[in-house]
Amino acid sequence: MTQTHKHVDADKMMQKKVSVCIPSYNAARFIGKTIQSVLDSEYRNFEIIISDDASTDETAKIIESLHDSRIRFYQNKRNEGPVRNWNRAITKAVGEYVSLLNHDDLYSPFWLTFAVRHLEKNPHIGWVATAFCIIDATGKSLQRISHFRMTGEIPKEVAFLEMAKLDGLGPGFVARRKILEEVGYYDEDAGPSADNDLYLRLAARYPLYYCAGYPHTSWRLHQHNLSHRWGWLEQGRNGVRIIEKIFSDPCLPPELAQYKNVIFENFVYKGKEYDEKILRHRDEKAYRELLVILERIKEG
Repeated sequence: MTQTHKHVDADKMMQKKVSVCIPSYNAARFIGKTIQSVLDSEYRNFEIIISDDASTDETAKIIESLHDSRIRFYQNKRNEGPVRNWNRAITKAVGEYVSLLNHDDLYSPFWLTFAVRHLEKNPHIGWVATAFCIIDATGKSLQRISHFRMTGEIPKEVAFLEMAKLDGLGPGFVARRKILEEVGYYDEDAGPSADNDLYLRLAARYPLYYCAGYPHTSWRLHQHNLSHRWGWLEQGRNGVRIIEKIFSDPCLPPELAQYKNVIFENFVYKGKEYDEKILRHRDEKAYRELLVILERIKEG
């Protein structure tokens, strides 16, 4: 390929707008760094949509101090809750590609370039995700996570089985806006596992391209993480609902439907881990309730 052709391809790719959606709530401590990580992207054709869920701290003041025409800031009149606010942010997107980035997480400078390049090169690919780093409140790297071993298109069965573990995917996935519209965004009835529910539905329908070789995003671990707000029992209940829902979908391909028993068995094993954590917190009522849920799965 000549240098001229490379420039033409790069210019064509840059025409595609990415909507980076950042839902926020009492995010003053981290929101500035999160927004700046997007502004520092090598890929320049993006908008940042911030939907603030009626914060009571200095979040709005920090956002309004950032003078960049690509930032669109919306404030809910009352607190709507996390999942509904995720949808409020995403449904305001106008870009061909959409990403959701939590208010305390980070992009690397090359993440959007990587994601758009592979979506453009592979029209059949529906979404792109990446390995990521876990960082602490100060930004210190603690651990690197990759959900898949190799970079490239992930076989649909492999992606589906991994997402069915309900162990998350890491921050900053990028998807074609039209497929998010097709699947119906986040399920607001899925509770704390609404992100896992969306990943599972996407994996069931659309090929995933994954970057395993480099962590393009960072997930920040701190005492106010959203995952800390929900107990293990609620996570267990919602996990069962998510798995039951996906296998009751008449559009689920037969090659994926065959894994129903395997996935439920894996969830029972995971549920026992939840039970151990519940016992350590001495919540006997929750422990017994989760045992009933697990027994129902095994009998079903």
